Amino acid sequence: MTAPDTRTQARTLGGSTGLTDRWASHPFVLTDLAEWDVRGVWQDEQACVLSVALAAPAAGIEGPDGAARPAQAVGLWGVGSAGATADLLARVVGSGAIGDRVVSAGLPRGTLGLLADRVAGEDLPAVLRDGDGRSVSSWDFLATREAPAAQPGEDRVEALTGPSAAAEVRACLDVANPLAEMSPEDPWARWWGWRDPDGALRGVVGARQVEPGTPWALGSIATDPAWRGHGIAAATTAVVTRAGLAEAGWVTLGMYADNAAARRVYTRLGYAVVQEFESRH
Repeated sequence: MTAPDTRTQARTLGGSTGLTDRWASHPFVLTDLAEWDVRGVWQDEQACVLSVALAAPAAGIEGPDGAARPAQAVGLWGVGSAGATADLLARVVGSGAIGDRVVSAGLPRGTLGLLADRVAGEDLPAVLRDGDGRSVSSWDFLATREAPAAQPGEDRVEALTGPSAAAEVRACLDVANPLAEMSPEDPWARWWGWRDPDGALRGVVGARQVEPGTPWALGSIATDPAWRGHGIAAATTAVVTRAGLAEAGWVTLGMYADNAAARRVYTRLGYAVVQEFESRH
């Protein structure tokens, strides 16, 4: 199967939001743009920031920090360089266009510190203020367009389908990674697993695609702790990456920036960092 032309997909998605081709074709934006409810777009040649309506909260609903979120709360996503993103946000804040409904932000790493040098703290939404005690999560967004080489153990990898698949994936994740973000109950997710000689599921990988032709996003890549070191993550990720590339021009995944072991696996399979992020909620 020939993967679709992602340039055509980018123009289609970008046309609905006003994004230039440069940013509509960015693998991070292209992965999720079809799912986002975009409320604002600010862009130049070096950076792009999107304001995206969050799915659930309404007035009086508490967020994870216990504070009530405003109606139609939004999150900010940014791509590009940290300096250019800080400059762009400073201009947007100065114009008053950003509003006061921002409750989360995922921006190029280093943006928040630079923004603090450009805009007075009292003029920023709380989530963008540096030094207010909120934690910042550092993570990397990786992508590949090249099929990985065959990995040992791929013969034990299989697509998980049928009525019992979600429960089996959940049982594996409960042992391997209870905090995994991609859910077996997600209707957009497909799953693959690695079975031991007795047929027990020892590792899983989920793949999510929100619209045909958009990149696959891998997640909840997890291995039973008792079975780590057997190449399970490499085997499952390689199989799923090839399946994704047969349907889309990119396959993507996110990882915490300090996860050196995972980085070695993904780099060996051909993944490269396309955006370093910092997130705050």
